[in-house]
Amino acid sequence: MNSENRTFWLVACVLYVVTGILQPILIDSLRMTSCLGRKWLLLPTWANTMGMALCGILSNTNDIKQLKRSLQQRDFVKKLLLTAAIDLISGMLLTGGILMTGGGVFVVLYNSCPAWTAILSRVFLKRKMSLLQTFGVSLVCMGLIVNVAGSHRQLADSNSDGKDSISSSESTSNVTTVLVGSVVVLVGCILHSAFFVMSEISLLGNRTTSTSRRTSTTNSSSTNTEPEVSAPLWSCCLGSIESICMAFWVFTGIQRGGFQAREGDGDPSIGPATTMCSSTDFIKGFSILLLVDAVHAGAFFLLLKEIGAVGSALLKGMQTVAVVTLSAVFFCHAETTQCMTVIKACSIVLVLSGTTSYALGSHKNKAQSTKKKDKILSDMESLLS
Repeated sequence: MNSENRTFWLVACVLYVVTGILQPILIDSLRMTSCLGRKWLLLPTWANTMGMALCGILSNTNDIKQLKRSLQQRDFVKKLLLTAAIDLISGMLLTGGILMTGGGVFVVLYNSCPAWTAILSRVFLKRKMSLLQTFGVSLVCMGLIVNVAGSHRQLADSNSDGKDSISSSESTSNVTTVLVGSVVVLVGCILHSAFFVMSEISLLGNRTTSTSRRTSTTNSSSTNTEPEVSAPLWSCCLGSIESICMAFWVFTGIQRGGFQAREGDGDPSIGPATTMCSSTDFIKGFSILLLVDAVHAGAFFLLLKEIGAVGSALLKGMQTVAVVTLSAVFFCHAETTQCMTVIKACSIVLVLSGTTSYALGSHKNKAQSTKKKDKILSDMESLLS
């Protein structure tokens, strides 16, 4: 790799990590200033889907021609719509979860995606896991249990010590919100992993077609290993479908309940901020979030086949540590679950160790494999999280 290519990939890695750190931090910042309106509008999901749609600018003429051929196949269209539905539902659950738990709790739970992807690949794609990968998945599961239990204990200790001047009913509501939010995030992660498995088939051309040769009296089957669609256009198609659905969701929600939650209307999504967000602040904040989402998605697809499983795990680890640390610095005073504790640090170590172990297992399997397809598949299991 020459110096220019090395610089290009280094810049892409930096953009991927920095934007991955900024995403949950920006969402928390906008949430606490009431610039996301009612939580159930799920505006971060809308921004993310529009960012995915913008990845289409990374495609070329051949990619567009390939997409047009694929769209003429009914099976591809069905697969596209099903994948978009799974991704949209998972995105809505993940957004709802982060708005309920905060970025510090969310980012640890979200790192379980490689583990869920491995399990789903084992069940549906019959892909076996090595001992190291199984050990990594076990560590991730332990880390998730510790993280949820630690968050529950944080809220219980804070409320008993009187750190937050709230009533007993509000205290119970906060604990319930974080626990429910954690469950919502985990369900979203499982569906998000199912989306990875679905995308794997379309991005890697894992399909078999039967061809008949006129010069032979028997039919023969051949595997088509060419992708059905390029990664940027796959993201663009999914993002376009999902952003249209989210636009309908948001505008319907605003029409029925307004943008801001009003005191006394029974909406549990009212954030800690007491001031309303101005139109200028909303436009500015939402535009920045959209830009960050677009750059993150673009950098991700550029790195898709270059960085490898171990590298992607290390980048995700850097993002997790940075998000948890920054959340503790900026938001601990407003939300107890954002504060750093020994239990939360232990959960981070377990999740990162599990993710790294799984990635090392994937890397070992790749080295032993003679097929290029197996290399890309194992890379994607970790990178697509």
